[in-house]
Amino acid sequence: MTRVSNLKDALAGAFGAAADAYHSAADVQREVASRLARRIAALTLAPRPRVLEIGCGTGFLYQALAPDLKDADWLLTDLSEAMVRRARLGPAGNNARFAVMDGERPPFAPGGFDLICASLVFQWFEDLPGTLKVLMDLLAPGGVLAFTTLTADSFPEWRAAHHELGARAAVRGYPTARALARMIPRSAHVDLEAEAIARSYPDAHAFLAHWKEIGTHVPDTSRAPLTPGTMRKLLRKFDHGITVTYHVAYGTSIKG
Repeated sequence: MTRVSNLKDALAGAFGAAADAYHSAADVQREVASRLARRIAALTLAPRPRVLEIGCGTGFLYQALAPDLKDADWLLTDLSEAMVRRARLGPAGNNARFAVMDGERPPFAPGGFDLICASLVFQWFEDLPGTLKVLMDLLAPGGVLAFTTLTADSFPEWRAAHHELGARAAVRGYPTARALARMIPRSAHVDLEAEAIARSYPDAHAFLAHWKEIGTHVPDTSRAPLTPGTMRKLLRKFDHGITVTYHVAYGTSIKG
C-alpha cells in the first residue's frame, strides 16, 4: 500500500484531534456546507443517485442535503478516522455508509457515482488538477461534481500583516477561480460562483486558537517559520481585533 504524504499525516492528525470540537466550533464550514447543499438540491440528479462525499468531517453537508435526497445511496468518507467516527454519531439513515479514505486516491471503478460532493476539502489536495480528472472519471454520464473550496484571495488581512513585516504567511496557496475552472476537463459543463465570508476575533491569539480547535492550522511547510520576534510583532498588530475573510468558490461540473 502506498504511504500517504507527510501533509496527509499532518491533516489526519490535526482533524482527528479536532473531531470532538469541530461540529460546534466550525461555523464557516457549516455555513458553506449548508449553501452548497441548497445548490445541489436545485440540480436535476439521477433517480436514486449514488453519492460519494469526500471529506465529510462531522457530517455538515450530509445532514443539510439528506432531506432533499431521501432516495440516495450515500458513501461518506474522510481522511480522518476520528472524523468518520464522529459523523456516524449524527443522524443518518439506512442509506448512509461510512469509510476512511484519501479523497485524492478513491479506489473505485469509473462511472460508479451520480454525485460526488466535497465542501472545503479541495484546498488541502496536493494534486488538485489530477484529482479533479479522477473524480470526473468516477461519475456516470450526466453525473455532477459539486464542491466548495478556498480561492487565492482568502485571508488577505493575515497575509498583508506578514508582508508588512517582510515575511510570508504559512497559509497554503489556493488557485484563483479562473485557474480552478481550467483544471476541470473541457468536456464538462462548469458553473462557478464566488463569495466572501468575514469572521472577526478579539485578537490574533483567538483567531489562531480557533483554527487549531477545528484542525485547520496545518501550515504550508514550504514557508519559513517566523522568528519569535517577528511573531510577537505580528500578534501585536491585532491587539484590538482581527477580521479575516474567506473567499469561497462554489462549483458544479456536469459530466458530458
